[in-house]
Amino acid sequence: MGKYKFGKKEEILPFRLIKQKVINANLRLRDEAFFWFLYYCGVRKSEAYERVAGDFKKSATHLIVDFHRRKKGGAEVPPLQLPLNWYGIDKIVMSARIALTYRPKQKAVYIYKNGKRVRTVRKDRWVFPRIQSTKAWEIVQNVLGEEYYPHFLRLNRLTEIAQDPTASLTRLKSFSGIKSTTALDSYLGTAKKEQQKAIEYMSQKYE
Repeated sequence: MGKYKFGKKEEILPFRLIKQKVINANLRLRDEAFFWFLYYCGVRKSEAYERVAGDFKKSATHLIVDFHRRKKGGAEVPPLQLPLNWYGIDKIVMSARIALTYRPKQKAVYIYKNGKRVRTVRKDRWVFPRIQSTKAWEIVQNVLGEEYYPHFLRLNRLTEIAQDPTASLTRLKSFSGIKSTTALDSYLGTAKKEQQKAIEYMSQKYE
């Protein structure tokens, strides 16, 4: 079963069920914001809890999040634009605003150099200052159950996007930054229009 005690979860969960589970869990503001951040963005847990206030911008209609170059050799894709009317996005906006009011604090983060994971310490205004790997697991399990794990939300997100009949590898790559191991994918670039199509498809479900 590898690192997952109950095995890898491959069957996705519908939004309505997840929304009710979040409500039932009665999480603190930042914990709920972190859960929705993982759920909507489909990023690795560290890519979520290593975000700083400067990575967030807000327009009249969207929360814009810059993840920069994704980890583990991922592609550098345009910032994600999350519609403000999606359920739970307001919690993320509030958490980013709160981070702006705090003094910069030190936090351990991990970067990849020459294929190796290297620990470093950065000082910044962290949006999720008290969340690291263990806490991320705890939040997800408090909502979904002990058989679930943060990376499941990444699978859930990308699988939902792929269910759109018009979805393409370019769209999935543009949204996630994942570089496929197939020969075809090595020739694909990222496209902002494909990322936006992914957002538009999800908007039908989360308004």
